[in-house]
Amino acid sequence: MTGNPWVDDEDDDTWLNHQAPSPKQTNTEAPGSPLPYLEPEVEAALAADGPPEWLGTRWRDIEPGQQWDAWNGLRRWVDWFIREYRLTTSDVPPCWYRHPDLTAELYAAMCMEYKVWEEQAPGLAPMMMWHPNVAQLRSRLKDMTHEAGCVQAGGHKEPVAYSGTVGAYELDYDEDDWITAASTIRTEKVIDRPTSGVTFIRARAVDPDGVEHGASDPLGLRARSVADAGSVRLAYTSATPGQAGVAVNITGGPEDLSVVWEESPDGTTWAAMNTADEPTGDRSQP
Repeated sequence: MTGNPWVDDEDDDTWLNHQAPSPKQTNTEAPGSPLPYLEPEVEAALAADGPPEWLGTRWRDIEPGQQWDAWNGLRRWVDWFIREYRLTTSDVPPCWYRHPDLTAELYAAMCMEYKVWEEQAPGLAPMMMWHPNVAQLRSRLKDMTHEAGCVQAGGHKEPVAYSGTVGAYELDYDEDDWITAASTIRTEKVIDRPTSGVTFIRARAVDPDGVEHGASDPLGLRARSVADAGSVRLAYTSATPGQAGVAVNITGGPEDLSVVWEESPDGTTWAAMNTADEPTGDRSQP
């Protein structure tokens, strides 16, 4: 089996860090080391043993001075990937680097493949994460390759623009409508209803200098409505030889009602029960 170029101890990983032929070299600190007390030679050696600095960075955010290394590192990985998993040009066309979608997919796969093997220890990640995703990745690559049409055309095929004003895979925006939508401001406010009558509210649009640029139509808020107390009913919830459980259900009425429990020896003369240690059943809301 072809060795994994990212983690196999038998492979020479120095190819990951090939330098571009022309960029100027700068004396910068070795990346990735949080140990400032190490000797510079030891620190540089530790950093060199890790992945390339660009690996894991979003492809579009890779620094210009690292892009040559990134492209060549990705190409070597793609070549290994094709050999290892027996892919064909219907999966990855020879001009994959000319297609941003294929490049993004392959680069993401390269980062994932490195991550699952990074610990270099037995684990579930390769079987549970990498190999199931290889099947999904291959399916997506096939769709992208078929959509590109390069294999059918026998060579690289640039995407076709069907509009005279924008290129392929570009949107022909209605700029006026976009500005209107993007500049829309939406905010909310919770307002208490008046205790009586009607209160009118409105909202004004003002700039930082307080100049008004528009105002809403007024909106009327009526006084809060109070439901009539429809019924107060008791029901047994439990019973033992020494005690009985009783529940009260109050339907309707103001929102700040509370329960007062009373008792009577004859059902005519009532007195408040001793409920100091019991919940009040207050229905008021904050």
